[in-house]
Amino acid sequence: MPALAAPERASEFPKEKSMSRGRQTEAASEYIGADSDLTIGERHRETDIIDKVVALDGADLEAFMNERVRIVISESSDENDPQLVQVGVNGVTQFIMRGMEQVVKRKYVERLARAKRTDYDQTIDDRLGEAMNRLRRRNALRFPFTVLEDQNPRGQAWLRGVLAEA
Repeated sequence: MPALAAPERASEFPKEKSMSRGRQTEAASEYIGADSDLTIGERHRETDIIDKVVALDGADLEAFMNERVRIVISESSDENDPQLVQVGVNGVTQFIMRGMEQVVKRKYVERLARAKRTDYDQTIDDRLGEAMNRLRRRNALRFPFTVLEDQNPRGQAWLRGVLAEA
């Protein structure tokens, strides 16, 4: 069966099938991995149990990851952050402009969803000395983005699953 040609530009998405504003996925507001408390000197790995909603194999997965999705990457408040975000998959690089709606393949959206920054807050309880030295881990997206349009009905569940993985 011949494959349908995917739209090359954002303007080629059919208007009558576009998603309503209520179906957008604001990636930064989704669950992106567990925050946790750690004690200095202890090493342990917490596990998040994620139910995989999208289970595809072989050619189906390849076709799914090459579908086009309309996104926008949020502007950065840091003047030193580049205006173009470089995203690479299997040696192929895609540059995505911040603050501008663009249509990209889902495989690049996956890389954006997996690009996370982990920060730690430290609290020392002086009454108990170093024994109560606690670290709190906080996860955030490196490049916060919003999916404006995904024509695949499984796309939103897939993105939530990817964002929730460590």
